[in-house]
Amino acid sequence: MNIPLSSPHVHSQYCDGRSTAEEMVQAAIRRGFVSLGISSHATQDFDPGYCIDPALEDDYIREIRALGQRYAGSIRLWLGIERDVYSIADAGRYDYVIGSVHYLRHDADTFSVDGDIDRLRAGIDRHYGGSGAAMAVAYYGMLGSYVRKAKPDIIGHFDLVMRHNRRHELFDPQEPAVWRAALDAMEEAFEGCRLMEVNTGALARSGAPEPYPSLKLLTHWRKLGGEVILSSDCHAAHQIDAGYEEGLLHMRKAGYDRMHYLGTGDQLFEIAAI
Repeated sequence: MNIPLSSPHVHSQYCDGRSTAEEMVQAAIRRGFVSLGISSHATQDFDPGYCIDPALEDDYIREIRALGQRYAGSIRLWLGIERDVYSIADAGRYDYVIGSVHYLRHDADTFSVDGDIDRLRAGIDRHYGGSGAAMAVAYYGMLGSYVRKAKPDIIGHFDLVMRHNRRHELFDPQEPAVWRAALDAMEEAFEGCRLMEVNTGALARSGAPEPYPSLKLLTHWRKLGGEVILSSDCHAAHQIDAGYEEGLLHMRKAGYDRMHYLGTGDQLFEIAAI
């Protein structure tokens, strides 16, 4: 690939990743990456197996900083965090923040839109009258509002709600109410962050037909003036750049001729032609 290889979205064993942070760094170096961001799921007060243990957050920060120094001659390493709407982590401790929504919450009932499908279906039945479309509308509303208020550096997997909906098992994404909610969320999010990831993670991990966001949504993002960054959302070192060819093609189909990537010096982002 004739682009600077990088990813801002990489998970390690500090959260739900299968490889250590150092294994991720070494894999990136072998693949010729110029920069890499480790972006574990931020500490939260529920679903502990998914995020950084609060008792280990300091260790996480120290280790990524130490790895950055250890491999400084080979790659620029950034300390990131993927911060969910319900996270309790201090975003100010990190070089950059990916803003994402994974959960919907109703009082004490919290369930993930991309986690266990049975729990998701049960949540739809309990709180949305069995309507997957109503659940999707709620997801997009939360995402748009969160990004506008939190102002992250990168918007994470915008249409993650499609994770269990590839064959429209839960809702039709083109249903007017859902499509309008997605566009409204994108326009609201644009007020808080102008940079959205083209996330190839589900291509490798679960056979998704295209990256996040969908081509139609990504085209709308371009028309708004939004920028893009390629990310692997990698959970295992051997998939450090999985799906990147598809991700680049996705960007070009949406009309992009350039992308951001994590910088190689002091500047967080640089720009490359695609």
